[in-house]
Amino acid sequence: MASSLQKGIQAAKAGRMQEALDFMKDAIIEEPQNADVWVWIAAIIDDLDKQEIFLKKALEIDPDSIPAQRGLSYLYKRKRDETSIRGDRLSDHTRPISPFPGSQPSINSAERSGWSKLDMNNMDEIAKGENEIKNQKSKGGGFFHNLPKLNPLESILLVVVVIVFCFIGLLAASALFDFDLPLNFLTSNKPSLAAEPPYPGVFLYENSIYFDIQQHEGLPKRLDGLPSSSEEKPLIVIWQSLADMDEVRLVYQTGEVIPFSTYQGKNDAKLVQPLSILNSGLYCLQQPLDEKNSYYWCFNVTDLPSE
Repeated sequence: MASSLQKGIQAAKAGRMQEALDFMKDAIIEEPQNADVWVWIAAIIDDLDKQEIFLKKALEIDPDSIPAQRGLSYLYKRKRDETSIRGDRLSDHTRPISPFPGSQPSINSAERSGWSKLDMNNMDEIAKGENEIKNQKSKGGGFFHNLPKLNPLESILLVVVVIVFCFIGLLAASALFDFDLPLNFLTSNKPSLAAEPPYPGVFLYENSIYFDIQQHEGLPKRLDGLPSSSEEKPLIVIWQSLADMDEVRLVYQTGEVIPFSTYQGKNDAKLVQPLSILNSGLYCLQQPLDEKNSYYWCFNVTDLPSE
C-alpha cells in the first residue's frame, strides 16, 4: 500500500496540486523525520518564507539532502536577485526528485492560487512552530541548553541519585497500592506469608498453614493441646493482637530469653522468628501485665525429623 508521501508525489507529478498538498500534510504526521516529505512540501507551496523553513527542516533531518541544499541555494539567490525570472519555481531546482520534470509545462499563478492557499492555517502553524524553535535556540536553546556540563564523576553520582529516588518511589508505591516488589535478591532471608491470617490473633505459621496460639493470663495449665513446630526457627505471626512488640519477649521453658527478629508483613502483620536454632521444648511469647502477671502465647518445638 502506497504511503501518503508516495501518493502525494504521484498527484504532484500528475498536476493535481490540491490533492498532492493534502497527501503531504498526512505525510508530515506519518513521517515527520523523513527529509523528503519537507522537500516536497516546499516544492508544492508558493510562500518563499515557508519554503525556506521547510527546506531547513529537511536539512536538520538530513544535512546531506541534495534537493534541500539546491532548494535553499535557489531561494537565497532569488532573494538577492530581484530580477529573477517570473514563474521560476523551487521545484525546478530540487531535481532529481522534483515533482515537476523539466519537460513538464509550468502551471500559471492563477491555477496555483487555488491549491497553494488550501487550508494554509495548518501550514502556518508548522511554520510558526519552526520559528519558535529557532528563536529559542538563538536565545540560548531552552532549559536543557543552559544546564552545566558534568564531568564523569558527577554524571555517575547523578545516575546513582536517580536510581535511588526511583527505588524509593517504587517502595512507596508498593506500600501505597499493596503489591510486592521482586526484591528477593535483597531479602533472601526474610520470611514471607502466602496469605494474610484468617482472623486477628497470634499464630504459628508452618507449611503455609496458620496454627492458632491461644492467649493465656499466666502459664497454660495444660501443655498437650498447644500447637507444635518441627522447624529449626519457627515463624510466629502476630496480627491485630494484644501482643505489643515493644514489650513482648520469647522465653524458653528454662526461663532463658531467646533473641528474635521481627519483620513487617502484609496488612501490618508482625513476623517473629528466632535468631538461633531452637531446642525441643516449650516456648512462650510473654508480655507483662503488671509486676506479677503476664500474658502468654505458648507453643512446643518437637525434635527435628531425622533425614
